[in-house]
Amino acid sequence: MSSSLSEYKLRFLESLSDKTRLRIVEALKEKEKTVSQLVEELGATQSNISGHLRLLKISGILKSRQEGKYVYYSLRSEAIKDFLLNLEEIMILLKREVYEGT
Repeated sequence: MSSSLSEYKLRFLESLSDKTRLRIVEALKEKEKTVSQLVEELGATQSNISGHLRLLKISGILKSRQEGKYVYYSLRSEAIKDFLLNLEEIMILLKREVYEGT
């Protein structure tokens, strides 16, 4: 594996390692949303959400489109949604193994 791919993976995982950013990505799994919708849903400030959205966009996880005065954010790829679903399944299995001894 090339070092640039390793660096990209690390940047991708670091982007998801923040609780607010992970909540944003989870909130966008099913449909695109505006900053205002994310602020309301997550109970955070607009400046806080906007900063996290900027980082997630730079890291390649999100994309945006403008419609009139609104900017809509969504996952860049269905593969990210698949990754999150697989991660959830892995976490459930690991939790079971660690805490239930299966």
